[in-house]
Amino acid sequence: MKLRIVFFLLIAVLLAAQDSAPDTQAGNFLYKMPTGWIPEEKGDTTILHAPAPPRGTTTFIAMAADNMESDLQNSFNVLWAGFKNSYRVLQGGQPAALHSKNGYDAFYTTALASDQNGVRWTVYVLGAQYKQRIQTVMFMSNVPPGSMLSAYEQVLAQFVANLKFGEALPGSQVPSGRSEPVEETPHKLAPGALEGIYVGFGLGAGGHMGLNRLNFNPDGWVVKDVPQEGMIGFDFTAYRNNPDTNRSWVGRYRVQGNKISILWQDYADDRQVITLNEGSFSPGIDTYVPMCRCTGKKFSGKYNYGLAGSGQYIQFFPDGTFIDRQVLDQMLVPNPYFSNPRTQHGTYSIQSQTVIFTFADGRRGMRTFYAPKAQEKGRTFDWIGLGWHVLYEEHHISEP
Repeated sequence: MKLRIVFFLLIAVLLAAQDSAPDTQAGNFLYKMPTGWIPEEKGDTTILHAPAPPRGTTTFIAMAADNMESDLQNSFNVLWAGFKNSYRVLQGGQPAALHSKNGYDAFYTTALASDQNGVRWTVYVLGAQYKQRIQTVMFMSNVPPGSMLSAYEQVLAQFVANLKFGEALPGSQVPSGRSEPVEETPHKLAPGALEGIYVGFGLGAGGHMGLNRLNFNPDGWVVKDVPQEGMIGFDFTAYRNNPDTNRSWVGRYRVQGNKISILWQDYADDRQVITLNEGSFSPGIDTYVPMCRCTGKKFSGKYNYGLAGSGQYIQFFPDGTFIDRQVLDQMLVPNPYFSNPRTQHGTYSIQSQTVIFTFADGRRGMRTFYAPKAQEKGRTFDWIGLGWHVLYEEHHISEP
């Protein structure tokens, strides 16, 4: 049997159709974040885990960069030889050159490989040159051939088609307006209606645990995840009706006591049931807690970006000021300091689940903000979310 993914990916990569502009940056990788995929940072590697993998399977896209070994072709050969030291290639694996319409040169290969336990993996590896570095994209899935693997391959094809390399993405426009936001009046909801962001943990690929965000609307619809840049002006109905929105992440919900049943549009025969805990500030596995809108909120705390030992954190003060130690240069782009983030300070304000940062030099930036509603009246949150990143307060244990 021929390696079916070779032809599929070859066409996708060579055409490099521009379905949508990149909206996310990791190092010098500029890419469109696949809807619903769960990002994870492990050292210098960014891993995107596929959502809802079949039981006992793993699917991911990993991005990393390294110094060149003389030239691009030799660098790719060294990379691929390293892979073959750990896996046995059963089919494919022949490197091919590529010049992307997105402006970079690369080598890539596809293969069917077997690990030391005999598990078979569909593999795709791309090595692209950006300046004097090789930027590596690796896709691996041990999902058996079928509709689910085909869906993952389509995500990969779109990911590669939109992939670019550069120093920074175009920044979002921060709205002008009042220096102090006006408190919003809570909406009166009908029985069984939910509104806003709820957060819970879910088990994903290979038992990987990730924080999931659900955005509920009182009209009975729910969507997965939230925009990174901010929720100001977010049109829920327009988003869920947009043909570019993945139907797998748009659903109808029904509340029965402390249980929420969700019927996702692409999986009509698979009803998801999660637990609702309105009074808690601590999400759990398939247990979701509400996030505050937090308009006008001022709070305290030092919130670590990744491991506490990294030395990267944002410290918030109740007078509306903050100190940013090497975090926001990696979130708010464009800026020339992504690879060498700075220590900065300024003021912050929150409205409509969005935090607006105003730096001492006059620059402004924003990110979607969420924090446990159960702690809204306190001075400190156990954790906060900025876009898709979760930052834990320095005294809080960062596992549920």
